[in-house]
Amino acid sequence: MKRARLFRWVLGFAALGLPLTACTRGPEIPESAENAENAENAENAENAEATPPAHPRMPSDPHAGLVPPTGTRPAASSFDPAAPSLAGLRWATQEPLSYRPPTRPMRNAEYVVRSDAGEAVMTVFHFPGMGGPVRDNIDRWIGQFQTREGGPVADADVQSKTVNGFEVTTVDVRGVFAGGMGSPRVEDARMLGAIVVGPEGPVFFKLVGPEAAVSAAEGAFEALVDSFEPATDAG
Repeated sequence: MKRARLFRWVLGFAALGLPLTACTRGPEIPESAENAENAENAENAENAEATPPAHPRMPSDPHAGLVPPTGTRPAASSFDPAAPSLAGLRWATQEPLSYRPPTRPMRNAEYVVRSDAGEAVMTVFHFPGMGGPVRDNIDRWIGQFQTREGGPVADADVQSKTVNGFEVTTVDVRGVFAGGMGSPRVEDARMLGAIVVGPEGPVFFKLVGPEAAVSAAEGAFEALVDSFEPATDAG
């Protein structure tokens, strides 16, 4: 009798223990979902972390500014190339800047300049709730250039001005562009960049390519910056 009661007690304990064991295990992530998350992180950032650091790292796209938190991407919108606007900011473009659909998911808009010297690309970014200090972003952009000897570029031209009430910082830098992942090295390169503090945060404009191609669009880039104004349909 004692042995029978002991056997029933062991069975009852085992029955109670099974649910407790199941509760201690975390939910299993399907392999397909795990792979999808890894692919997005690889696209969005170099060595992305689950919790974004105080000073986020640069994304794998060397054209961008600061990297958004993991899993965050530029807000999808019905971008109208004929009346471009983003995050409460509106601008106008002219030839030789020619719009094309963004070739990477982190880019809100993309323009191309085609010339005999090669192709220059202007990218437009806005990370909702993100941005970081303007000067930090400008310094990162300058840091993607170097001299032919491999040293830092010391003569980048950085200017600040106000356009229709918006604070705008521009940068003009020349040298060897060694932007990083997914972007080819360009020996005789130039970058024209602008960061405008819009109603919903900073918006980044960055034109990079062979010096001759970028120089051909210098007037159009300056006109774009001077066209900044509040968008009637913010966002």
